[in-house]
Formats: sequence, C-alpha cells, structure tokens
Amino acid sequence: MSEQLTYCEVHPDRETSLRCNKCNRLMCPDCAVSTPVGYRCKQCVRQQDDKFFTAGQNDYVVIAAVCGILSGIATAIIQQIGIPLLFIIFAAIPVGGGIAELALRLTKRRRGRQSAKIAAASVVVGAIIGMLVPTIITYQMFPPLELIWLMFVADFRLILFVGILAYFAYSRFKMRA
Repeated sequence: MSEQLTYCEVHPDRETSLRCNKCNRLMCPDCAVSTPVGYRCKQCVRQQDDKFFTAGQNDYVVIAAVCGILSGIATAIIQQIGIPLLFIIFAAIPVGGGIAELALRLTKRRRGRQSAKIAAASVVVGAIIGMLVPTIITYQMFPPLELIWLMFVADFRLILFVGILAYFAYSRFKMRA
C-alpha cells in the first residue's frame, strides 16, 4: 500500500502531513503556528486575532490627531524651556504614555492593527511641527528645509525627547491590557 503525498496549501512545493487543528488545512512547519491547543494555520490565528482589533477608520483619525497635536505642544514647550537632558528623559516617559493613554480613552480603548504605528508616526510629525511653530511665529515665515534639519539635529535633546515620546506611545498601544 503506497502513501499518497500531501503538500502545504500555501507552499505547494513542500511535502507535509501536518494539518491545522481547526480547519484541517494542510500546512508546512513554516505556516504552522503553535498555540496552547495545538498547531493552527496562520489564517485561523489571524481570524482569532481579528476579534481583538475593533478600531475603525475614525479611531485612526482620532489617534493621529491626539498624538500629533499633544506631541507638538509638548515639543514646543520643551524647546522653549531648555531643561537639562536628564529631566527631558524623565519628562518624556510619562508624557509619551499619557498621550497614548488619552488617545486610547478617546477611542474607548479600541485598537486596530495599525494603531501603534499611527500613534508613533503622528507623535514624530506633530513634534516636528511643534518645533517649527515658535520659529514661524517669531520670523513670520516658514523656514527653509535646511534650517528645519539644522534646528532638529542641532538640539540632541529634542531628538531624544521625540524618540522617547514615540517609543512610549507605540508601546502603550501594543500593551495587551
């Protein structure tokens, strides 16, 4: 009696006998995801994960607006105050987490697959705009791109502040609770 060869449904060139314990789909070891109840295919795991991602398009807009505006305000304040580097580190941690927490509360804690990335990118964009506002107000004009780059790179404290803000905003959205 000869055995019939079976192949992975995603990678038809790979021989396998492993099946998803939920949908019975053939899968190779690269497609298998170990779960507490056995091996499942990536499609079944993704369907299960989708239950946790409930954010809509409006939630993404709220996240981007809150993170961008608040990081812009925070960066403009830090730039004008000129506090020492150590205090910037200790200030950025709760500010970044607080910005993300406010965005989470305004969206009723709904998260999407892209929420963390949108929050971090909005923090960076908002911070760059916040850094430019005092210059625009002072000189009544938009500075050239070379000056913007020099302003941002010249003050290492701002780069560190924005990086920490973005990291903690991203991390807060990635937390499970």
